[in-house]
Amino acid sequence: MDVNTNSRTLLEIQHLSFSPRGVPILVDINLTVQHHQVTAIVGADGSGKTMLLRVLSGLVRGVAGRILLSGEAIETLPPWEIVKRGLVYVPEGMRVFPQMSVLENLEVGAYRTRKGRSVRLDQVFRIFPELRDIVKQPAGQLSGGQQRMVTLGRGIMSEPRLLLLDEPFMGLSPKLVNRFTNSFQDLSQTGITLLISGQHIRRVLRIAERAYILEDGKITCSGLGTDLLEDAHLQEILFIN
Repeated sequence: MDVNTNSRTLLEIQHLSFSPRGVPILVDINLTVQHHQVTAIVGADGSGKTMLLRVLSGLVRGVAGRILLSGEAIETLPPWEIVKRGLVYVPEGMRVFPQMSVLENLEVGAYRTRKGRSVRLDQVFRIFPELRDIVKQPAGQLSGGQQRMVTLGRGIMSEPRLLLLDEPFMGLSPKLVNRFTNSFQDLSQTGITLLISGQHIRRVLRIAERAYILEDGKITCSGLGTDLLEDAHLQEILFIN
């Protein structure tokens, strides 16, 4: 049995491929995510970023290769079993339950266990303190940025070890993007490991300790996030200058 022995590695993907109906979507993906690290997957629209996160979270089946979470193979597990093991996916455009209060929305994330709920709720309020003052307000009445805070808070309430964030900056103002960037760094310092996928290349790479470029379903380059910012190929394919 091929089990990762590096105690710092939380997630390891080995030769992962996905070709529905013979069409290659993900091709021989190999990457690692270290404990308490911010890792980024960047690439143009349609490069396979969202599909990769959906595969990791168990929402897409029929893949080849291995996905190891703390050395345990999870590629055949259903989504709820993957969540139980601490891998939580916050998809792009995840919505609030509009008629429910902010607090009720957050508590939905704690459905798996009520143990430690108050501790996790305090953690959400430390990162997004403005939510504490509007806990009784219907979530549907909040601004777009506040609703994004609620959906991210809901993910934190699920007690993640690894939080997958798909396009977390989409639709946010530059001011809120800065705010969320700081929040993600705060999260990593609390012990939550982050894997972020996005097209906001500069923002993502500036906070990423490790980053991977995904093109047409293949990883073509990897390295420190700040180093990839200077990568000529990345600048060419993503027009980030």
